Amino acid sequence: MTFPRLRIVSTLVLLLLVYFFSSPSHAADADIKSKPKQQSALNYFADGVEALDVQNFEEAERSFKKAFQIEPKNLEFQYYLAITYVRLKRDKEALEIFESLIRKDPKNYFKAYYDISGIYSREGAYQKALDTLNIAEKAEPDNPRVFLEKGYVYKNLKEYDQAINCFNRAKVLDPKESQLAYYMIAAVNLEREEFDKADLMFKKAIEIAPKTPLAQSALQTIPAVEIAAWARKPWYLITSFSWAYDDNVSRDPLTGIIDRLPGTPTGKEDQFQTFFLRGGYKFLNRKDMEVGVGYSLFTVGYKEWTENNVMAHNPHAYFQANYDPVYFRFQYDFSYFYSGGKDQGINPPIYLTFGNNSSPKLRMHSFMPTISILEPYDLRTDMNLGYQIKEYLDGMTADGSRYAFDIAQSYKIPATECYPRVGYRHAYEHSGDNSSIYGYHEFFVGVSSPIYWGITGDVSFSYMRTRYPEFGIDREERFDETYTVSVSLNRYVFQRLLVSFTYLHIKNDSDYMVNGKDDYTFEKNQYLLSITYPF
Repeated sequence: MTFPRLRIVSTLVLLLLVYFFSSPSHAADADIKSKPKQQSALNYFADGVEALDVQNFEEAERSFKKAFQIEPKNLEFQYYLAITYVRLKRDKEALEIFESLIRKDPKNYFKAYYDISGIYSREGAYQKALDTLNIAEKAEPDNPRVFLEKGYVYKNLKEYDQAINCFNRAKVLDPKESQLAYYMIAAVNLEREEFDKADLMFKKAIEIAPKTPLAQSALQTIPAVEIAAWARKPWYLITSFSWAYDDNVSRDPLTGIIDRLPGTPTGKEDQFQTFFLRGGYKFLNRKDMEVGVGYSLFTVGYKEWTENNVMAHNPHAYFQANYDPVYFRFQYDFSYFYSGGKDQGINPPIYLTFGNNSSPKLRMHSFMPTISILEPYDLRTDMNLGYQIKEYLDGMTADGSRYAFDIAQSYKIPATECYPRVGYRHAYEHSGDNSSIYGYHEFFVGVSSPIYWGITGDVSFSYMRTRYPEFGIDREERFDETYTVSVSLNRYVFQRLLVSFTYLHIKNDSDYMVNGKDDYTFEKNQYLLSITYPF
């Protein structure tokens, strides 16, 4: 809490007036020796208030204690000492002083009720806070501040109707509190997801006094209300289109799509396009819990190497629990992949064939629990688990199963929008073909940050070490080291329309030699320009 100079001066003046003029006989007969004592107490008190003003709470405590030792009956000194204990999070000592002040002088220290309520609210003891304010209401039933404070507590208790009743009561008792009351009613409606009412109340708060800080806060919050209403709709739909260039196309058309390692490259370059569509419906759509089903369509089309085209159908179902600071999601996907294709020859600028002349390649079941934890000091932890069952339909590739785990820790640098991150991934894939069994460990770092003109940049680097225990005809052990650098630039052209450019460089070093040649050591670069829009 900061204390403006006006409060300091007025407090000191009040104490001086009380001292010199509260008793004429005292003013006339005061012993000259008491004046240094009084002046010293006021000096210590002023030093304490100054220390509070700059948030030097330890120094404030020392000053107020010295003033209190000189004048142990001065209640204002005690009150400010209690305020200091609150800032030092010594709540028990603060409560003892506040309660003592109410017993000694309930009229002049009625404000201590609010301080006691604030301590209980900070501790999460909202019912105790409410009980304290109920006592205050009995003492002063027409005090608008009491009802404002009760409204805050009811909001924390999620008793939203009671909170709104209290804010309305405060507005009736003191029309000067109307702007704050409308603002808080809007905040309550936003929290309980009655977005139209929240929008209306914020606008009413602005109309009362458009130039106040509270009105400016309401003005800045209204767009957030619109975004929140859009995010909480029961259906979802997102689509994305990309044009890309690959200077070393992989031989395996499913490389990178089902989280497999890069396959043997062809040494050929080509352009390709991708199209992604994902939509669904939330049967349960609460703030703390969601249950939904949906469908995704994904396709890749090459300009020349159409045998590398991929088409995937992907129905999914999910359950999500949102209990701040922990968010949990479990999703099941069923994926059906087609590979290959033929140029339709209809519209040359579009390479996508949408499965034309393709063949069934893979059927896959994916089970994906994820946990996100929003920690203090803007830390965030994301953990993902994955289990996949792969059934190949080409009659040649052996079926397999895959286990995966990754964890990432991100952090928001104070006073910036810069988010560095670091993480680790591990996966193991078992296959009916021993030469396709592999496991890897991957370490990655990255950072995202605004740049200029609304552009956000992201840079990441990863190192992955992969072991194939029985690779090739001779069942020899093979080790790969893969280095990946990714750079992306993102900008919203207008609301929700995101344009992205991504550059990806992959360098794979292998130790597997056949006839003096290593087919698995390669480098490749990809450039992607994407447009994404969620409806």
